[in-house]
Amino acid sequence: MALSTKPETISQYCMISSVTFKKTKTGKDYAELTLSDKTATIPACKVWDVTEEIKETLKNNDVLYIDGEADNYGGAYKVTIKEVSLPSGEVPLSELVPSEPIDVEGIYASIKSEVESFKNELLKKVTLGLLDEYGEALKSISAAKHVHHYKRGGLLRHVQEMLNLALYMQKMYPVANRELLISGIIFHDIMKAKEYTYNHGIAGDFTADGVLLGHIFLGAELPKRYVSQEEAESEEIKMLQHIILSHHGIKEWGSPVEPAIIEAVIIHHVDNLDAKTYGFADELSSMEMGEVRKSRNIFATVYKHELGNYGG
Repeated sequence: MALSTKPETISQYCMISSVTFKKTKTGKDYAELTLSDKTATIPACKVWDVTEEIKETLKNNDVLYIDGEADNYGGAYKVTIKEVSLPSGEVPLSELVPSEPIDVEGIYASIKSEVESFKNELLKKVTLGLLDEYGEALKSISAAKHVHHYKRGGLLRHVQEMLNLALYMQKMYPVANRELLISGIIFHDIMKAKEYTYNHGIAGDFTADGVLLGHIFLGAELPKRYVSQEEAESEEIKMLQHIILSHHGIKEWGSPVEPAIIEAVIIHHVDNLDAKTYGFADELSSMEMGEVRKSRNIFATVYKHELGNYGG
Protein backbone atom coordinates (compact mmCIF):
# COMPACT_ATOMS: atom_id res chain seq x y z
CA MET A 1 0.00 0.00 0.00
CA ALA A 2 1.19 3.53 -0.77
CA LEU A 3 -0.39 6.87 0.07
CA SER A 4 0.26 8.08 -3.48
CA THR A 5 -2.40 5.63 -4.74
CA LYS A 6 -4.96 7.34 -2.47
CA PRO A 7 -6.40 4.07 -1.12
CA GLU A 8 -9.92 3.87 0.32
CA THR A 9 -8.56 2.16 3.43
CA ILE A 10 -5.21 2.75 5.11
CA SER A 11 -3.43 0.18 7.26
CA GLN A 12 0.27 0.98 7.34
CA TYR A 13 3.09 2.79 9.11
CA CYS A 14 3.12 6.54 8.48
CA MET A 15 5.29 9.44 9.51
CA ILE A 16 3.41 12.13 11.42
CA SER A 17 4.68 15.41 9.96
CA SER A 18 2.45 17.66 12.05
CA VAL A 19 -0.33 17.43 14.65
CA THR A 20 -2.87 20.10 15.57
CA PHE A 21 -5.46 19.64 18.29
CA LYS A 22 -8.83 21.32 17.80
CA LYS A 23 -12.42 21.30 19.10
CA THR A 24 -15.66 20.71 17.24
CA LYS A 25 -18.56 23.16 17.47
CA THR A 26 -19.95 21.00 20.26
CA GLY A 27 -16.68 21.17 22.22
CA LYS A 28 -15.34 17.68 21.49
CA ASP A 29 -11.61 17.19 21.00
CA TYR A 30 -10.22 16.08 17.65
CA ALA A 31 -6.85 16.17 15.89
CA GLU A 32 -5.62 17.05 12.40
CA LEU A 33 -2.53 15.17 11.22
CA THR A 34 -0.29 15.38 8.20
CA LEU A 35 0.64 11.81 7.23
CA SER A 36 3.53 10.77 5.00
CA ASP A 37 5.12 7.71 3.53
CA LYS A 38 7.88 7.71 0.91
CA THR A 39 5.34 8.18 -1.90
CA ALA A 40 3.15 11.06 -0.71
CA THR A 41 2.11 13.49 2.00
CA ILE A 42 -1.56 13.78 3.00
CA PRO A 43 -2.63 16.85 5.02
CA ALA A 44 -5.65 17.43 7.26
CA CYS A 45 -6.23 13.79 8.29
CA LYS A 46 -8.83 13.72 11.06
CA VAL A 47 -8.85 11.79 14.34
CA TRP A 48 -12.21 12.25 16.06
CA ASP A 49 -13.03 11.87 19.77
CA VAL A 50 -9.43 12.26 20.88
CA THR A 51 -8.71 10.99 24.38
CA GLU A 52 -5.82 12.12 26.58
CA GLU A 53 -4.08 8.82 25.83
CA ILE A 54 -4.34 9.40 22.08
CA LYS A 55 -3.10 12.98 22.53
CA GLU A 56 0.01 11.76 24.31
CA THR A 57 0.63 9.14 21.63
CA LEU A 58 0.33 11.73 18.86
CA LYS A 59 2.48 14.30 20.67
CA ASN A 60 5.37 11.97 21.45
CA ASN A 61 5.77 9.81 18.35
CA ASP A 62 6.59 10.72 14.76
CA VAL A 63 6.02 7.20 13.39
CA LEU A 64 2.74 5.36 14.04
CA TYR A 65 0.69 2.53 12.61
CA ILE A 66 -2.44 4.04 11.10
CA ASP A 67 -5.80 2.40 10.44
CA GLY A 68 -8.20 4.63 8.59
CA GLU A 69 -10.68 5.23 5.79
CA ALA A 70 -10.65 7.79 2.98
CA ASP A 71 -12.75 9.33 0.24
CA ASN A 72 -12.44 11.94 -2.53
CA TYR A 73 -15.55 13.91 -1.68
CA GLY A 74 -15.46 17.39 -3.24
CA GLY A 75 -12.31 16.60 -5.22
CA ALA A 76 -10.06 16.43 -2.16
CA TYR A 77 -8.62 13.22 -0.75
CA LYS A 78 -9.68 13.12 2.91
CA VAL A 79 -8.59 10.60 5.52
CA THR A 80 -10.41 9.72 8.73
CA ILE A 81 -8.16 7.84 11.16
CA LYS A 82 -9.89 5.14 13.18
CA GLU A 83 -6.95 3.88 15.23
CA VAL A 84 -3.31 4.72 15.91
CA SER A 85 -0.77 2.41 17.51
CA LEU A 86 2.93 2.38 18.29
CA PRO A 87 5.40 0.51 16.04
CA SER A 88 6.15 -3.04 17.10
CA GLY A 89 9.78 -2.60 16.03
CA GLU A 90 12.11 -0.20 14.24
CA VAL A 91 10.66 1.22 11.01
CA PRO A 92 13.22 2.42 8.40
CA LEU A 93 12.70 6.13 7.73
CA SER A 94 13.57 5.51 4.07
CA GLU A 95 10.18 3.80 3.81
CA LEU A 96 8.31 6.74 5.31
CA VAL A 97 9.89 10.01 4.20
CA PRO A 98 8.71 11.20 0.77
CA SER A 99 11.84 12.29 -1.09
CA GLU A 100 12.47 13.88 -4.46
CA PRO A 101 14.01 11.48 -7.02
CA ILE A 102 17.16 13.54 -7.48
CA ASP A 103 20.91 13.19 -6.99
CA VAL A 104 21.15 15.49 -3.98
CA GLU A 105 24.94 15.50 -3.57
CA GLY A 106 25.58 15.81 -7.31
CA ILE A 107 23.19 18.74 -7.76
CA TYR A 108 24.48 20.54 -4.69
CA ALA A 109 28.11 20.09 -5.77
CA SER A 110 27.29 21.45 -9.23
CA ILE A 111 25.57 24.52 -7.78
CA LYS A 112 28.43 25.22 -5.37
CA SER A 113 31.00 24.80 -8.15
CA GLU A 114 29.08 27.31 -10.25
CA VAL A 115 29.19 29.84 -7.42
CA GLU A 116 32.91 29.24 -6.85
CA SER A 117 33.51 30.21 -10.49
CA PHE A 118 31.83 33.65 -10.13
CA LYS A 119 33.84 36.60 -11.39
CA ASN A 120 32.02 38.99 -9.08
CA GLU A 121 33.90 38.48 -5.82
CA LEU A 122 31.20 39.98 -3.61
CA LEU A 123 28.42 37.81 -5.04
CA LYS A 124 30.74 34.83 -4.65
CA LYS A 125 31.49 35.74 -1.03
CA VAL A 126 27.89 36.25 0.02
CA THR A 127 26.56 33.16 -1.75
CA LEU A 128 29.28 30.86 -0.46
CA GLY A 129 28.59 32.28 3.00
CA LEU A 130 24.98 31.21 2.62
CA LEU A 131 25.93 27.74 1.40
CA ASP A 132 28.36 27.28 4.28
CA GLU A 133 25.62 28.08 6.81
CA TYR A 134 22.54 26.62 5.11
CA GLY A 135 23.93 24.05 2.69
CA GLU A 136 22.69 21.07 4.69
CA ALA A 137 19.23 22.61 4.94
CA LEU A 138 19.20 23.28 1.20
CA LYS A 139 20.00 19.62 0.55
CA SER A 140 17.31 18.22 2.81
CA ILE A 141 14.24 20.39 3.37
CA SER A 142 11.07 20.62 1.35
CA ALA A 143 10.20 23.89 -0.38
CA ALA A 144 6.63 24.03 0.96
CA LYS A 145 4.07 22.17 3.06
CA HIS A 146 1.78 21.42 0.13
CA VAL A 147 1.26 22.46 -3.50
CA HIS A 148 4.84 22.13 -4.83
CA HIS A 149 8.20 20.50 -4.03
CA TYR A 150 6.84 19.34 -0.66
CA LYS A 151 9.05 16.26 -0.36
CA ARG A 152 12.45 15.88 1.30
CA GLY A 153 14.99 17.55 -1.01
CA GLY A 154 12.24 19.64 -2.57
CA LEU A 155 13.95 22.99 -2.08
CA LEU A 156 17.12 21.79 -3.82
CA ARG A 157 15.08 20.43 -6.72
CA HIS A 158 13.16 23.72 -6.94
CA VAL A 159 16.41 25.71 -6.97
CA GLN A 160 17.90 23.48 -9.67
CA GLU A 161 14.82 23.75 -11.87
CA MET A 162 14.64 27.51 -11.41
CA LEU A 163 18.31 27.79 -12.36
CA ASN A 164 17.70 25.79 -15.54
CA LEU A 165 14.78 28.03 -16.53
CA ALA A 166 16.41 31.32 -15.53
CA LEU A 167 19.72 30.64 -17.25
CA TYR A 168 17.86 29.71 -20.43
CA MET A 169 16.10 33.08 -20.23
CA GLN A 170 19.40 34.83 -19.58
CA LYS A 171 20.77 33.48 -22.86
CA MET A 172 17.80 35.07 -24.60
CA TYR A 173 18.18 38.32 -22.62
CA PRO A 174 21.91 38.68 -21.89
CA VAL A 175 21.32 42.11 -20.34
CA ALA A 176 20.38 40.14 -17.21
CA ASN A 177 23.32 39.46 -14.88
CA ARG A 178 23.90 35.70 -14.83
CA GLU A 179 25.66 35.59 -11.46
CA LEU A 180 23.01 37.78 -9.80
CA LEU A 181 20.34 35.40 -11.11
CA ILE A 182 22.13 32.40 -9.63
CA SER A 183 22.67 34.08 -6.26
CA GLY A 184 19.09 35.34 -6.14
CA ILE A 185 17.66 31.90 -6.82
CA ILE A 186 19.82 30.26 -4.15
CA PHE A 187 18.79 32.92 -1.62
CA HIS A 188 15.11 33.39 -2.50
CA ASP A 189 13.50 30.64 -0.37
CA ILE A 190 16.31 29.53 1.91
CA MET A 191 14.77 31.10 5.02
CA LYS A 192 11.92 28.66 4.79
CA ALA A 193 14.42 26.73 6.91
CA LYS A 194 13.44 29.15 9.71
CA GLU A 195 9.81 29.68 8.65
CA TYR A 196 8.68 26.08 9.27
CA THR A 197 9.38 23.31 11.70
CA TYR A 198 10.78 20.24 9.92
CA ASN A 199 10.51 16.53 10.60
CA HIS A 200 13.15 14.63 8.59
CA GLY A 201 13.10 17.42 6.00
CA ILE A 202 9.31 17.64 5.66
CA ALA A 203 7.76 21.03 6.47
CA GLY A 204 5.32 21.06 9.36
CA ASP A 205 3.85 23.96 11.29
CA PHE A 206 5.00 27.57 11.16
CA THR A 207 7.63 28.61 13.69
CA ALA A 208 7.18 31.80 15.71
CA ASP A 209 9.51 33.56 13.25
CA GLY A 210 7.48 32.15 10.39
CA VAL A 211 4.26 33.59 11.80
CA LEU A 212 5.71 36.93 12.90
CA LEU A 213 8.23 37.64 10.14
CA GLY A 214 8.04 35.14 7.27
CA HIS A 215 10.73 33.83 4.95
CA ILE A 216 10.79 36.91 2.71
CA PHE A 217 11.69 39.33 5.50
CA LEU A 218 14.09 36.84 7.10
CA GLY A 219 15.70 36.20 3.72
CA ALA A 220 16.16 39.88 2.92
CA GLU A 221 18.15 40.34 6.13
CA LEU A 222 20.44 37.42 5.34
CA PRO A 223 22.90 38.75 2.71
CA LYS A 224 24.36 41.39 5.04
CA ARG A 225 25.35 38.65 7.49
CA TYR A 226 28.13 37.44 5.19
CA VAL A 227 29.78 40.76 4.28
CA SER A 228 31.42 43.73 5.96
CA GLN A 229 29.49 46.85 6.96
CA GLU A 230 30.92 48.69 3.97
CA GLU A 231 30.11 45.83 1.57
CA ALA A 232 26.56 45.70 2.93
CA GLU A 233 25.88 49.05 1.23
CA SER A 234 27.02 47.79 -2.19
CA GLU A 235 24.90 47.53 -5.32
CA GLU A 236 25.25 43.73 -5.27
CA ILE A 237 23.73 43.36 -1.81
CA LYS A 238 20.96 45.86 -2.51
CA MET A 239 19.98 44.06 -5.74
CA LEU A 240 20.10 40.68 -4.00
CA GLN A 241 17.83 41.98 -1.25
CA HIS A 242 15.43 43.38 -3.85
CA ILE A 243 15.21 39.98 -5.56
CA ILE A 244 14.39 38.28 -2.26
CA LEU A 245 11.79 40.90 -1.31
CA SER A 246 10.07 40.86 -4.71
CA HIS A 247 10.14 37.19 -5.68
CA HIS A 248 6.42 36.65 -4.99
CA GLY A 249 5.77 39.22 -7.69
CA ILE A 250 2.91 41.35 -6.44
CA LYS A 251 1.99 42.70 -3.04
CA GLU A 252 -1.22 40.66 -2.95
CA TRP A 253 0.95 37.52 -3.07
CA GLY A 254 3.12 38.57 -0.16
CA SER A 255 5.96 40.60 -1.65
CA PRO A 256 6.45 43.99 0.06
CA VAL A 257 7.82 45.37 -3.23
CA GLU A 258 7.30 44.34 -6.85
CA PRO A 259 10.13 43.40 -9.26
CA ALA A 260 11.95 46.49 -10.51
CA ILE A 261 15.02 44.88 -12.12
CA ILE A 262 15.15 42.34 -14.92
CA GLU A 263 16.71 39.63 -12.74
CA ALA A 264 13.87 39.95 -10.22
CA VAL A 265 11.29 39.68 -13.03
CA ILE A 266 12.92 36.50 -14.34
CA ILE A 267 13.20 34.95 -10.88
CA HIS A 268 9.60 35.71 -9.95
CA HIS A 269 8.25 34.15 -13.14
CA VAL A 270 10.44 31.03 -13.16
CA ASP A 271 9.62 30.53 -9.47
CA ASN A 272 5.90 30.65 -10.23
CA LEU A 273 6.22 28.58 -13.42
CA ASP A 274 8.19 25.80 -11.73
CA ALA A 275 5.85 25.66 -8.73
CA LYS A 276 2.69 25.60 -10.85
CA THR A 277 4.07 23.00 -13.28
CA TYR A 278 5.22 20.74 -10.44
CA GLY A 279 1.76 20.97 -8.89
CA PHE A 280 0.03 19.94 -12.11
CA ALA A 281 2.47 17.08 -12.75
CA ASP A 282 2.00 15.87 -9.18
CA GLU A 283 -1.80 15.83 -9.56
CA LEU A 284 -1.59 14.03 -12.92
CA SER A 285 0.50 11.25 -11.36
CA SER A 286 -2.50 10.10 -9.30
CA MET A 287 -5.26 10.66 -11.89
CA GLU A 288 -7.00 8.32 -14.31
CA MET A 289 -6.94 8.98 -18.06
CA GLY A 290 -9.77 11.32 -18.97
CA GLU A 291 -10.34 12.36 -15.36
CA VAL A 292 -11.23 15.94 -14.48
CA ARG A 293 -10.21 16.95 -10.97
CA LYS A 294 -10.89 20.13 -9.05
CA SER A 295 -7.76 20.15 -6.95
CA ARG A 296 -7.74 21.95 -3.64
CA ASN A 297 -4.02 21.30 -3.38
CA ILE A 298 -3.11 23.53 -6.33
CA PHE A 299 -6.32 25.58 -6.55
CA ALA A 300 -6.98 24.53 -10.14
CA THR A 301 -9.03 22.21 -12.33
CA VAL A 302 -6.85 19.54 -13.94
CA TYR A 303 -7.68 17.30 -16.91
CA LYS A 304 -5.60 14.23 -17.79
CA HIS A 305 -5.62 13.94 -21.58
CA GLU A 306 -4.44 11.01 -23.70
CA LEU A 307 -1.56 12.85 -25.41
CA GLY A 308 0.62 13.29 -22.33
CA ASN A 309 3.90 11.53 -21.64
CA TYR A 310 2.99 9.85 -18.35
CA GLY A 311 5.78 7.28 -18.27
CA GLY A 312 3.46 4.33 -18.73
